[in-house]
Amino acid sequence: MASPIIISETSATPKYIQISDSIIEFINQGLLEKGSKLPSINEISATNHLARETVVKAFTRLKKKGLVSSIHGKGYYVSSTNTKTTNRVFVLLDTFTSYKETLYFGMKDAFGAETFLDLYFHHFNFDVFSGLIAHHIGDYQSYIILPINHKKISEALAPVPYEKLFLIDIKPNHLQGDFIGIYQDFENDVIDALTSISELITRYSSLNLVFRNTITEVPKSLERGFRRYCEKNGIHHQVLYERVHTNIKSGEAFMVIDDEDLVRIVEAALEHGLKIGKDIGIISYNETPLKKVVGTGISVISTDFYSMGEQIAEMVKNNIKVQKRNKTTFVNRGSF
Repeated sequence: MASPIIISETSATPKYIQISDSIIEFINQGLLEKGSKLPSINEISATNHLARETVVKAFTRLKKKGLVSSIHGKGYYVSSTNTKTTNRVFVLLDTFTSYKETLYFGMKDAFGAETFLDLYFHHFNFDVFSGLIAHHIGDYQSYIILPINHKKISEALAPVPYEKLFLIDIKPNHLQGDFIGIYQDFENDVIDALTSISELITRYSSLNLVFRNTITEVPKSLERGFRRYCEKNGIHHQVLYERVHTNIKSGEAFMVIDDEDLVRIVEAALEHGLKIGKDIGIISYNETPLKKVVGTGISVISTDFYSMGEQIAEMVKNNIKVQKRNKTTFVNRGSF
C-alpha cells in the first residue's frame, strides 16, 4: 500500500470507518489488488495513535463487506476488489443438489450485485453445521441457514442474533422459540398435493413411496403425510426403503425421491413394455430441469425453489420478520 492511512481528528466520521473507507479508496485507485497484504493491526494503530480495538473494528467492517479476509498468523489480505458490494451474507445449505442450485440462484438474482453470498455446506454433519456457524459469528450482516433436525439445533443457532438469522426450507423439530424464514411443511404439503390428484390416483391398484435419497436426507414428515393420505382415503400403499425393484407390474404407481430410483423405474417400464402414465404411474419429488425433458416429461410434486430463494432474499433486504410456508404443487407432465 503506497499511501499511508490518514485519520482526521476533526471529522465527524468515526475513526474505524475512516480507516476502512481509506482502504476501500486504495482498492478503487488500484493501489491495492486482490491478494495484497494489508498493514498489520498493530502497525496501523501505532502509526495513527489509535486503540487496537478501533483498527480491529475497521477490519471487521471490511470483512463483512467481503473485501478482506484473514489468515491465522499471517494477517489480512484483500479478497475482493468489488467495492460496490454493500452487504455480505452467510449461506449454509445441506448439499448442492440441482434443486438447491435453483434455490441459490433465486437468492443470488434477488440480492443483486451489491450483495456477496458466501456459500457453505454441512452435509448433514451436525459438528460441521455448528462449527461453521460458530466460526463465522460477527463476520456477516445476515445468516441464511438450512437447518438440521437435531436435538441441539437451538444451541447451535443461539450465537446468531435473532434479527440476523433467516431459516430456509426446513422447520426443525427441536427448535425452541420463534424463527424468521420460509419453509416447506412436508407432511401437509404431500397431503395437499396428493389430494389435488385423487382422481388420477384411483386409476392405479397401488401407490408406492420410494423413501430414500442417496444425496440428501428425506424428512420423515413427508412419509407421515403420505401414510396419512393413503390411510384416510383407503389407498393400497407401501413405503419402500431400499432401491426400487425392477419387476414392476401394470397398475402400480410410484412416488420417487431419488433420481437413481426414477431412472430404474423408467428403464424397467421400457423393458417390460409398460406405458408410463397409463400402465404405471410415476411422480418424482422435487423439480429439476431434466425432469421437464425426460421422455415426454416427468410429473413432479415440488415447491418452487427459485421463488423460495427470491423470497428469503427479499426478507433479508427489507428486514421482513415473518414465518412463511412456501407453496408446493403438482406439475402434471403425463407420467402419472
